Amino acid sequence: MPLSIREYLQQGPATSKEIQAATGLNQVAVSRQLRGMGDSVIKLPNGRSPRYALTRNAFGGDDKLPLVMMDAHGNSTLAAYIRPLAHGGFFVAAETGMPSILLGENGDGLYDDLPYFLDDLSPQGFLGRQIAEEMASQSDDFPPDPRHWNASHIGRYLISNGDDLSGNLKFGQQALWRVRRKPVVRSVQDYPALADSVMSGVIPGSSAGGEQPKFTAFCGDCSAHVIVKFSPKGNDAIAWRWRDILITEYHATEAIHAQNFPAAETRLIEMEGRLFLQSQRFDRSGEYGRKPMLSLQSVDAEFTGLGSDWPRVMVALERRGLVHKQYVYDAAFLWAFGRLINNTDMHLGNLSLAMEGSVFRLLPVYDMCSMGFAPKSGGEVAPYGFIPPEISGPGFSEELVSSIMKMAHDFWERVAGDERISDEFRAFLSRGNPVI
Repeated sequence: MPLSIREYLQQGPATSKEIQAATGLNQVAVSRQLRGMGDSVIKLPNGRSPRYALTRNAFGGDDKLPLVMMDAHGNSTLAAYIRPLAHGGFFVAAETGMPSILLGENGDGLYDDLPYFLDDLSPQGFLGRQIAEEMASQSDDFPPDPRHWNASHIGRYLISNGDDLSGNLKFGQQALWRVRRKPVVRSVQDYPALADSVMSGVIPGSSAGGEQPKFTAFCGDCSAHVIVKFSPKGNDAIAWRWRDILITEYHATEAIHAQNFPAAETRLIEMEGRLFLQSQRFDRSGEYGRKPMLSLQSVDAEFTGLGSDWPRVMVALERRGLVHKQYVYDAAFLWAFGRLINNTDMHLGNLSLAMEGSVFRLLPVYDMCSMGFAPKSGGEVAPYGFIPPEISGPGFSEELVSSIMKMAHDFWERVAGDERISDEFRAFLSRGNPVI
């Protein structure tokens, strides 16, 4: 018995001729029935013979989910509709003004799984685990570890909790309906209480990635959205070690700025037994404005699939015409600098790109610190020790390596001169600058 058109399209997209062959209907009947199925059938780009696909409802919503972009002034624009497909995967139906880079590797808007730019918005890191645990406490369907979430978990989370995600994207019908609300203004004096709330399981602010304890806020003192990391309370070895690492992040930023590379604006604040590192967010503008930001990890997963190393991925993106050569140079320089300051946490999630039409632009570097000195997962605090690696390889000329070494030397000098570092760190640095 021939299949109906709906039954046949459940198996995957098909051309009119393929539908005719499977259903026994002629071309006129197929066209008439496809029109009768309305918006539940979409036409996919496929040269001279378009394919037709059946949609499905997803994430507790319908089969036509808005993707909204916000600008630097806080205005919202419909960028696309995300169409979940009956056979699996998603189709991005672009609206006017959507950056074409959101159409994916093949440029056709078809994805086998959740589009990379939505997957990038899932809860991550320290705050991400707190969010996942909160979701799991409300629904047995949500795993308590966000790394175990699938597309359904991520989509449902984004639709219901998408007001303050990283970057400038919002997802779901409510993103078009929500009234813009003035952010809650926090003072620096509020930071100790916010840190205590985070450590007790409360989740202030958005899901900023990264493993160190942190919170996000709109800081009234600097009139900017910020991410604030903080050290543990007290004066034990673990607390002092995390204080030292936050100090290295501050001085890494200062050394990077001194050489005119873009990096987040940071500030150190000591209050009530903690050291706070405040970083201004570069994916926010004023009270309401937002700017695009995608992790190199999600971009790599979609366009190159290399899975490691800033320089390798950036080179691959440049070969595909997706980034400018200058950004490849900048990423390689900063990656080498990180190695010379004992940054062992330069994974692809710790570098971000902005969308500009059909290409990407490198965003300011962040989380640049001496993470190799961090306490072990079991709580052990190893003695200070670090032997800088040799910087070499294709593209690393003698002149370039000399410039990188100079910036790393400047970093270590800045750290050694900071009165806030621990006696143990000072003793280690007194034996000589690790980068000569």
